Amino acid sequence: MDRITDTFKAIYTKYPYLLVLFVSMLLTLPWIMQGEFYTKGEPREATVATCMLNTGNWVLPSDYADEVAYKPPFMHWFIAAFSLPAGHVTETTARLPSALGLIGIVMLFFALLYKRKSAFRAALASIILLTSFEMHRSGIEARVDMTLAFFMIGALISMFRWEEKGLKGYPILIPVFLAGAALVKGPVGIVLPCLVFGVYLLLLQRYSLWKIIVKNVIVALPALAILLSWYVLAYRQGGQHFLNLVYAENFGRFLGEDSKKLGISYDLGHKGPFWYYIPAILLGFMPWSLLVVFSLFTVSLKKRIQRGALRSSILQRLAGLDKLTLFSIVSVVIILGFYAIPSSKRSVYIMPAYPFAAYLLALLYEWAMAAKPKLIRLMSYIVLTISGLLLLLVGTFHFVDLLSVATPLVHDAKTLHDVGLFSVAFQKTNVLNIETWLILLAIFIFCLTTLKKQKADIILVATLGLFIWTQVFLEQLAYPVFKDAYSSRPFAEKIMAKYKLKGKTYVMNDLSKYMNLYGLNFYMDNSLKNFDKEQPENGYFIAGSKYISDIRMKYNGEYAFIELERTADEYNDYGDVMVLYKIIKLKHLMINQENAAQDPRLRDPFAIPR
Repeated sequence: MDRITDTFKAIYTKYPYLLVLFVSMLLTLPWIMQGEFYTKGEPREATVATCMLNTGNWVLPSDYADEVAYKPPFMHWFIAAFSLPAGHVTETTARLPSALGLIGIVMLFFALLYKRKSAFRAALASIILLTSFEMHRSGIEARVDMTLAFFMIGALISMFRWEEKGLKGYPILIPVFLAGAALVKGPVGIVLPCLVFGVYLLLLQRYSLWKIIVKNVIVALPALAILLSWYVLAYRQGGQHFLNLVYAENFGRFLGEDSKKLGISYDLGHKGPFWYYIPAILLGFMPWSLLVVFSLFTVSLKKRIQRGALRSSILQRLAGLDKLTLFSIVSVVIILGFYAIPSSKRSVYIMPAYPFAAYLLALLYEWAMAAKPKLIRLMSYIVLTISGLLLLLVGTFHFVDLLSVATPLVHDAKTLHDVGLFSVAFQKTNVLNIETWLILLAIFIFCLTTLKKQKADIILVATLGLFIWTQVFLEQLAYPVFKDAYSSRPFAEKIMAKYKLKGKTYVMNDLSKYMNLYGLNFYMDNSLKNFDKEQPENGYFIAGSKYISDIRMKYNGEYAFIELERTADEYNDYGDVMVLYKIIKLKHLMINQENAAQDPRLRDPFAIPR
């Protein structure tokens, strides 16, 4: 055991950056290639890049029927660029910007800490960040949030370094990062980092308010100019409708305005209470954030209040902190507070705060190692329990059918369906799966043995290693089967092979009434058209089974909807049975008895054949 520990220390001492880079790549790059799109968010972003490649419109592409991609397209430019060699967007190229963004965040953060703090603290905070639930999940999904987080975090780290130099010179990296953030999601990419930096400078009490404002303005203006350039180009294409969308997304969402008043046909959604982000960040840092909860039970609140009453003001206490700790506190508080204002909330919005929260969490772990080592052992037992259960489940249900065991016990259809998927995953046998299971078992045993006689720091390192491989284990053995089972690809390939759908397949595009088929649209090469807008003479129509009655009623006497194909069940990224119809416009068309006799389906053009 000592030999393993010494070897690890030697590698980290000699190649710290390479080791952190290797772990970052291990937890991201292999898994963006695993599994098809299984949620609506990923294909929606990927389709924007598909439109760029298909139409050559890199300024204001559409991502569903005639739906305008109102967000700045910087991330989609990356996806399209990565997809150029193959000529089309894939799941891998769509997820690559997020994976590279997470790797970049970890490396920037590690470099910041390694040069200023202990090597142990730098590694601890970086691994906590990398393996946290929210960052790991977002780092292997095709969403704009990780790319936005990369540029905002890059800007914040560059701002911190600039202040260390006394705000001297012109920091070219800051406007570059700010411009990147703005081109991913709009003005918030400039406003929020500058707000954090401004508050931090005020708390340092070293600079006048006028100087703080001037320094923020000179780094923000170039980024703002770049963003405005895109807005001008996009306005030339999208006109007033584009401006309405920009206002709704950037200001209407922040101010909590009503969708109808904003003139948009969808709900801004994701509403949550003011305190939403407190449990969100705790859940996002699972399992490492459990130490925060455990620590609360070890400190006397009464004593803290009494001591606090005798101390100086909050501002003086903050000023007494080292700069990195102060900057981390300011970043976490301002970012969470900023996003708490609008009613629309999502856990991924606060990812720019995660590196700084990870640093504060690392400080808490160092305190626990010194003052409460039993808490480190408790955390180790929790991770051991998680990993041990996974080893037991996979080992047992590789030989025993999990679905047959669960069927008498589980009565919810969707849950039973998902259990069946994991049953298939557990029974899947190949060399890589067996090796992954054996490596997890070996690390599990090693971690278990460290609890008997090793110090808290060795126990913590072993626990980190165990959790890293637990994530690898899940990504390799369990998740791909689950993702593929919820993909729209099989249905898309089936209907495209059987019918000539290209250029004549229609959908409803009104998010206030109907869900959009983003996954199906991606796998059909962004070919779906807006039925309401086009009003075609004939063609094909796709909708969810729960909507077709309303659609038939709306077009009663105008169109016949003749069912051709449907998915076997609702277990897909759309969440409903998807149905393909042949559509015929009935205006000026008389269906006589002879036609009805030849095709019984036309006797009642609004009936769904069974």
